[in-house]
Amino acid sequence: MSKSGKIILGIVSFLPFVFLLGYFVWLMGLFVHMIGTAGSGNEYPGEMPDYFLGNMIWMIIWIALMVIFSFGLLIYYIVHVVNNKTIDSNERLVWILVFIFANMMGFPIYWYMRIWRDTPERNTPVTDSF
Repeated sequence: MSKSGKIILGIVSFLPFVFLLGYFVWLMGLFVHMIGTAGSGNEYPGEMPDYFLGNMIWMIIWIALMVIFSFGLLIYYIVHVVNNKTIDSNERLVWILVFIFANMMGFPIYWYMRIWRDTPERNTPVTDSF
């Protein structure tokens, strides 16, 4: 894989974190706005704020983007692990389990350890020249 391809894959591997962070920032902003308007007396007690329901589409968009990128990366990385001949079978199984159970954290780790640092010099056997 070319260096630019590795960089693009690294950026895409971190995108689920970006979407999760964006979701939490949006959610906190929403609650801050709701708390700020609750004390102004403009709303009826016990009524769901229209602001919250009107902005639910943004929550759905953030979550959908996170799910789409995570699922696509899950498929890509599992295929990459299975086809990577430099990894033994036990390590393959461990990586697949990491991707399934801790996918958002496992993608950048695998990218750094097995794709970014993977150079042709690393795969050649080391011989002593003594």
